[in-house]
Amino acid sequence: QPQQKDYNDLCGLPDLNEKTLLENLRNRFKQEKIYTYVGSILIVINPFKFLPIYNPKYVKMYDNHQLGKLEPHIYAVADVAYHAMLQRKKNQCIVISGESGSGKTQSTNFLIHHLTA
Repeated sequence: QPQQKDYNDLCGLPDLNEKTLLENLRNRFKQEKIYTYVGSILIVINPFKFLPIYNPKYVKMYDNHQLGKLEPHIYAVADVAYHAMLQRKKNQCIVISGESGSGKTQSTNFLIHHLTA
């Protein structure tokens, strides 16, 4: 079976349906790629373990970058909101949604970590 292409933005799927969407998320998760975009929306799948993608190297890497230019990451969303706030001089909002145990609190902590850095 040939290796399927990995899409970091589900909008790029050539055939967008429930099956291909879930397969892409599953394939990324198996590679410990827990973040996937849908346009400017970030989907996060809780790995229920710590991944080494939340250190100062990643904070610096996602500083002042356009959304979608690098691999999807919570830091990218935080950075886009931060720079939009500075540029437009208007408050910004990030909505974090999910079921109980999905990692909302942890995602909020990562957002705050990036913003304070």
